[in-house]
Amino acid sequence: MEVKQGILLLIVAIYVQDGDNHGMMLEPPGRSSRWRTNNSAPINYDDNSLFCGGYAVQWEVNGGKCGICGDAYNDPRPRKNELGGLYGQGDVVGKYNSGSIIAVTIRLSANHKGYFTFSLCDLKQFAEEEECFHPIRFSDGSDRAYVQPGLGNVTYSLSLPNGLRTEHGILRWQYRAGNNWGTEPNGTQCVGCGSQETYRNCADISIA
Repeated sequence: MEVKQGILLLIVAIYVQDGDNHGMMLEPPGRSSRWRTNNSAPINYDDNSLFCGGYAVQWEVNGGKCGICGDAYNDPRPRKNELGGLYGQGDVVGKYNSGSIIAVTIRLSANHKGYFTFSLCDLKQFAEEEECFHPIRFSDGSDRAYVQPGLGNVTYSLSLPNGLRTEHGILRWQYRAGNNWGTEPNGTQCVGCGSQETYRNCADISIA
């Protein structure tokens, strides 16, 4: 009986520990996830929880705003995942060619429905601010990828802009969840409408 109780407690402990996990960008690795392939990078065991401080912080405290790379908007700058922050060391983790199709891998450890988008910031021309990021499309021409049922790693193909070359750019993954009941500005109500959780990861890349 004691052995069975011990196993049950272990299962419960694992469930509680992993219950709040969500998602991360693995390839190229986001700033908080570099430690998974680089022993010298600072460790963030919560690298799959860069969700703008959580729903309540994002929407009830910060009016829907999010830090550039997934930190809470009201965190002091530089925020931990921004350049100059704890994880924002600026190390280039992906080298690509202008106009090429690149593979990006996302790991989901909790499925909140919704969709993914990606954007790119060229630090050669602009500072790391929200205005620097411009959407990039998937290889099929779409601007978003809707989350399919299931968990684990999923790889997507993105099209880098022709003519864009930079020694230091930022590729940003954004996940707008869609599992909360909400209301659109026109009054429509549904699961996925209105305010939803947001996740962001930033990876430092170069484009030749």
